[in-house]
Amino acid sequence: MENSGFILICIYALAIVFLILFILSFFIRLLIIVFPEKSSDDDAAILAAVTTHLNKVYPHTQITKMEEQK
Repeated sequence: MENSGFILICIYALAIVFLILFILSFFIRLLIIVFPEKSSDDDAAILAAVTTHLNKVYPHTQITKMEEQK
């Protein structure tokens, strides 16, 4: 009979862990909705790195336009 008590304690503990994880995931989802990610189309550091690299590979050229292909 002692094993059945231990199994019930394990089941309750597992249920509590899943409940806590569910509550945390709900709050994370709520935070994502309330504070959405700020997306910027032009990341200055990436554009500068690409421009510098292209100027080294193809000297005496001028970059006029960069677009992301999806």
